Amino acid sequence: MALVGRGMILALLLAACADRGMITVAKNTPPDAAIENIFIATTRQPAEGSLVFSSLRTSVLSFARLDISIPPTHQPGRIEWPEKPEKRTDPATEFATREIVRYGSAQDFGAALGTSAQKAQREAIVYVHGFNITFAEGTYRMAQLSHDLKSTSTAVHYSWPATQNTLEYTRDRDSVLFARDGLQSLLEILAAQSYERIVIVAHSIGSNLVVETLRQISLEGKKQVARKLAGVVLISPDIDTNLFEMQLSRIKPLPKPFVIFGDEADLALKASAFLTGQSNRVGQLKDTETLRRYGVQFVNVTDIDDSDDKLGHTVAITSPTVLSILQKLPVMGPLSYSEDGAVLQTLIDTAKR
Repeated sequence: MALVGRGMILALLLAACADRGMITVAKNTPPDAAIENIFIATTRQPAEGSLVFSSLRTSVLSFARLDISIPPTHQPGRIEWPEKPEKRTDPATEFATREIVRYGSAQDFGAALGTSAQKAQREAIVYVHGFNITFAEGTYRMAQLSHDLKSTSTAVHYSWPATQNTLEYTRDRDSVLFARDGLQSLLEILAAQSYERIVIVAHSIGSNLVVETLRQISLEGKKQVARKLAGVVLISPDIDTNLFEMQLSRIKPLPKPFVIFGDEADLALKASAFLTGQSNRVGQLKDTETLRRYGVQFVNVTDIDDSDDKLGHTVAITSPTVLSILQKLPVMGPLSYSEDGAVLQTLIDTAKR
């Protein structure tokens, strides 16, 4: 067991050795590039002398919008990072930021969201990133996901202060708890606008942040937020299984549909289970009967092999096969389907053959 655990941790460390993504600005984007407008709420401190935000914590929410250019040569599931970000970015083949807009207050941010709601079928999608993710990586991932799913909803990225170091997993688990109030404030701002539906998509340990915040909202009786929550999607959730069941029991009403994408071969979750002394995490479950009792759908993407993620931790948002299935489904993929998730699972299983 110890040898297996060290091997998993080594795989994570090697994956983290790659160059980190950076925000690069390019005003002159090609006419056939797609532009994704990503609204930002963050509890990261602004990075000194930079256009973006650091991994340091702050209780003060900052607000912005980044207009991300997706190159015409984009491949589904990928982020085409600039090869030499310290030099000139080529928006014909690489992701780039065309414009950065900062909002000085929650009121200004809310007004901008209100304008967007009129153009977005009154639906907002909130993305919450996972462990060991930079501000740039989370923002560009939201742009990639929104583009690949051909979403017309308002795209909002909640960027919490994750570190950029695999060895600081424990600190990120604490930062998840630190970031709950910020996420709740963002959801309250969205609920105060003319949106009729708010959908939350979270990855990895960001899933724990989402579920903790939903529990907090339920206990505080924030009915306006609860009424507008139209679905939750958790991608490879890094949550203790017993804790998750306890969390679900206090979220009333539980947003429906509530969908989990899991992968039994997820190396990152296996490493997390080893580090926390647990047999598995929610994203690895084989027996999902308990989840079904709560009305939670579990979609198993094990054996989908066309993602470029060697850890198997982001298959649902990087696999062209899965994205192509979700793209054809209305309202953010599985969210329009029956609560047992049988239709979506059948499509996934067919794609594996």
